[in-house]
Amino acid sequence: MPDTNWKTSCHHMSTCALTGASAFFASIPGSFMLVNGPLWCYFYAMKYVEDYDASALRRFHCTQPEGNALVYGTEKDLLAGLDFVKSNFAPERIFILNNCSVSLVGDDIAGIAAKAGLPCPVYAADCGGIAGDFAEGYEIAFMRVIDEVEKIGKAKNDNNDSGISNKPNLTISEGDLSRPSLNLLGLTPTYFRGEEDIKEICRILEKAGYRINAIPGGGSTWDEIMQLPKADLNIVLRDELALKAAKKLETELGMPYLSAGMPYGIQGTLQWLEKIDNLLPAKNLAVVRQEAETVNARLQFRSGNMQSLWGPLWFDNILVAAPPSEAAGIAEAVRGEWADTGNLIIHFTQDTPLLPGAATKICIAGKDDAAMKETFETWSGGLVLGSSLEASRLVRLKKPFVNCNIILPAYHEIIATDSPLCGIRGAAYLFERIWNAKLQGCMDEVKETK
Repeated sequence: MPDTNWKTSCHHMSTCALTGASAFFASIPGSFMLVNGPLWCYFYAMKYVEDYDASALRRFHCTQPEGNALVYGTEKDLLAGLDFVKSNFAPERIFILNNCSVSLVGDDIAGIAAKAGLPCPVYAADCGGIAGDFAEGYEIAFMRVIDEVEKIGKAKNDNNDSGISNKPNLTISEGDLSRPSLNLLGLTPTYFRGEEDIKEICRILEKAGYRINAIPGGGSTWDEIMQLPKADLNIVLRDELALKAAKKLETELGMPYLSAGMPYGIQGTLQWLEKIDNLLPAKNLAVVRQEAETVNARLQFRSGNMQSLWGPLWFDNILVAAPPSEAAGIAEAVRGEWADTGNLIIHFTQDTPLLPGAATKICIAGKDDAAMKETFETWSGGLVLGSSLEASRLVRLKKPFVNCNIILPAYHEIIATDSPLCGIRGAAYLFERIWNAKLQGCMDEVKETK
């Protein structure tokens, strides 16, 4: 694992590839995760997933290999773990996730699993921290599942005696002539407001006239994921999670894809939807536009009322610290639609070619750490859109700021509502959060003068 990736994983995102793979596999109903490694890796991945899925504890187990397993292999411990699962659970499938050290052993996981005599399929993935961070683990898991999709696709092609290709194209699916169908790639409930964002994205697309075929990693069943090739178009929401998978589906199964990004803000959401519509037209786009205009008019009216009392929505500085899709989309929406600032800095937590026009300065974790450090040390006040990591650092430096969490970890905030960050509903929620952050700052100034 490159040193820059290790720093990103440990110091900025605090999650490794094992966690990302666990999150992807755990999102598939009926799945059981067997972590082939020490308890620390098991507890970390399980707890991360459990934060959004209370059933995770009942679907995770750990092999706890003995100390000499790195020399002699993990067969004994793995068979014991599989026997425990077989005796106590009835999963539809088991995913064995090898941690860093076990990945180096090179055990024949499929051969060992065959000895266990399990009544369900078993799949394996090497996804320890040396493989990368959350995104790379999610990607490893996704690619592993695509291998199974390809097997089904190739089997169908082998049985196609007509000589006609089964590859999909940009035409409406035969199964539903009234609605074009989409696969949504790169979504996960384990991101901040992840489950809510998935629901909002589906709501908007379905309202526009699309049919959602599958959301691998976002709650789709195994059977639904195996039907990925039936969709007319793959939409990549987060390049860092799903672009590689989309390219493989295009190469191997002829499936077209669109890297659309995440929809943030009112105008940002409409532009996002229009990109999809330009490639695969929808019948009810006007209905979504009407909803967006209605919500935007309400936001502008309320903004005008607040400006008459507190002045414009201005921040001397705005810091956006998040993965690429979140950071770029939210930065454009905040500066382009609601707030103004003299200086907008983006800290991408992962490498990306994105260059949002809203940014005054862009830093990438692991590459521009010195510049990121300077951002905090020279901070003179403003809005921070990030996580508890950024907030705690500014607190330690005794720097003034107002805060709005947009990614995990969020230790200083409880999440109890169902509002998304993206889409039309998310635009109203972000607008509300940002205005309230400004008002909190104004109240703090009033308190200081008394």
